[in-house]
Amino acid sequence: MVASRNINVRRYWDSTCFLAVLNDEDDAQACERILEEASRSRTEVCVSPLVQVEVVRPKGSPMPLAEKLRDKVRTFFENDYIKWRMIDRKISNDAQRLCWEHSIHPRDAIHLAVAIDLNCDMLETADEKLLNLDQKIPATSLRICRPGALDQPDLFSEAP
Repeated sequence: MVASRNINVRRYWDSTCFLAVLNDEDDAQACERILEEASRSRTEVCVSPLVQVEVVRPKGSPMPLAEKLRDKVRTFFENDYIKWRMIDRKISNDAQRLCWEHSIHPRDAIHLAVAIDLNCDMLETADEKLLNLDQKIPATSLRICRPGALDQPDLFSEAP
């Protein structure tokens, strides 16, 4: 857990979480609830710049998102409650190692390296390849799960 009175959980989101909200997909409701809590400083949503680019052209899609969503996407990432971690040499080295050790795609390795570097409690995703790595990354307590899957029943209740 993150050492803060208000912050209960530090989450890393890959692009699938943002796309769920933008496209009203299966995890949209859980993601919207988490974003609401992030806006109230009750949880942190952490990302790398890679996420902002990935949402423009979702994995497996032959075309980018509709042009009409351009401003919505840009504005969305300007929210103060989204915490950024830039991709630098350390992240690149860690991601490269993760690619070799776990046979994962370089983009997924970057997401995982950033989440580990930020000491996130969880990496939330709908990507099955990443979900299959839950509890398989040595030397980290990072959980890899669907958005909101590891919430405790009282996680979002009002604190005394």
